[in-house]
Amino acid sequence: RDGRGEIDNRTWSAMFTWNLGGHGLTGGYQSVSDASNFVQLNQGSLPDKGAGGASLYLFTDRLLTSFNRAGENTWFGQYAYDFSTVGVPGLRASMVYLKGDGIRTVSGDEHKEWERDLLLDYVIQEGTFKGLGLGARYATLRSQAAPDQDQTRLILSYSLALF
Repeated sequence: RDGRGEIDNRTWSAMFTWNLGGHGLTGGYQSVSDASNFVQLNQGSLPDKGAGGASLYLFTDRLLTSFNRAGENTWFGQYAYDFSTVGVPGLRASMVYLKGDGIRTVSGDEHKEWERDLLLDYVIQEGTFKGLGLGARYATLRSQAAPDQDQTRLILSYSLALF
């Protein structure tokens, strides 16, 4: 198909976070109606349909997938810890798990998928390299609607105050 077709989608999501000390616990749910996928404007991967991509504003937009397929219902949870509460400012770790089911396909089958993300970040707080950040991401996706993936990402960042 040429990528054209009727778009009829209603997507809603809710997320709640509870923080205590350095701990953060998040839980949420998202539901995508089964008439079509969630709309992503300006998809750069479609030839002659735009010159870039777009980030989604959904809670489920993660490292490997966005859990936004027609009919998909997704539960997700996250645990995060800020190590500054135990004397290590700039160090954060988190784990995220998402599980989606009810994915509608052209064949009418309902598919499932899950993703697990592990994140570790450290930002130097003082000295010559103040603002230099190091991050590691490890993500696993198992899906009946897309290829399975395992990715490791290393991130180097630097925050520079302009004003």
